[in-house]
Amino acid sequence: MKGLAAEIAFGFTLRMRVTIHANKKLLLVFFSISILAQFAVLAQAGGNIIYSTPKAQAATTAPGDLSVAEPKGSVPVSFVEANVLLNLKPDAYQAVFALAQEGQTVAEANEKLTTQANEFVQGLKKLGAKDADTFVDFVSQNRIYDFNVEGNVAREKLSGFEVKKNIIVRYQNPALLDKMLESAAKSSIFDLVKVDYIITDIPAAKARLLEEASKIIRTKEASYTRLFHVKLGHASVYQEKYSSYFPSDMYKSYTAYESANAESYNMRVVRSRKVSTSYYSPLDPSGFDAVINPGGVEPGVQFTLYLKVGYR
Repeated sequence: MKGLAAEIAFGFTLRMRVTIHANKKLLLVFFSISILAQFAVLAQAGGNIIYSTPKAQAATTAPGDLSVAEPKGSVPVSFVEANVLLNLKPDAYQAVFALAQEGQTVAEANEKLTTQANEFVQGLKKLGAKDADTFVDFVSQNRIYDFNVEGNVAREKLSGFEVKKNIIVRYQNPALLDKMLESAAKSSIFDLVKVDYIITDIPAAKARLLEEASKIIRTKEASYTRLFHVKLGHASVYQEKYSSYFPSDMYKSYTAYESANAESYNMRVVRSRKVSTSYYSPLDPSGFDAVINPGGVEPGVQFTLYLKVGYR
């Protein structure tokens, strides 16, 4: 039974041997049913996210180590750690729209693009955008090549030019983005490159994190002394790591569908387009000692601090 218990404890390796006694088989089957039942309950609440390809978690320092192995003869070191998460709503947003126009000459392409950009900027002003809130950024100017086909020869030739520019818009009200998209569509602009979330005072965010982490360190010091009679020596900061996570980096996607296999019927298969779903996946707050401003339903900016203090 000890060998069986070890198998169950270390990974639930459910492999039956012919030599196992009947009552051991019965116990093993019982554990199998229990484990499968747990997985079945979890699967019911999974939703379409179960189709997602697993992605590596963001690299973070794992808390929990109060001491480390050091060279022989060195002074023993104890550690106290704090891991803090701060959720912030952005002070402003910055949207980037991409424009491109072609022409027989550079002047023709640039004229078309200027007309299109001016029309969009005027539409933004009607929505309340000021001159200081918009900027037209020149991106590139390229040649366009095509082919002349004569017989079985396709000869490449210059056919025109392409000019690309981006229009950058800063705004405070997130609901304004829908109206900007409508205005962009009226100007035949359909490429929203990205939306940046602006935090104007990052040093203040770091100061809040450090203040909260320091409180946690002091609380843990007192708890260890009271509960375990630990005598901590001279303190020094071993590690102070700040990280920031913006919504544009925290979206994941999946494609959910089930399909039959028609490859074995020796026929040409024309598949339907599958819809991809994207969703916002913020940091899990369960791994932190404290969470400042618990996150709401709106995506925001997340700052973290891992603070490690050593005592000799």
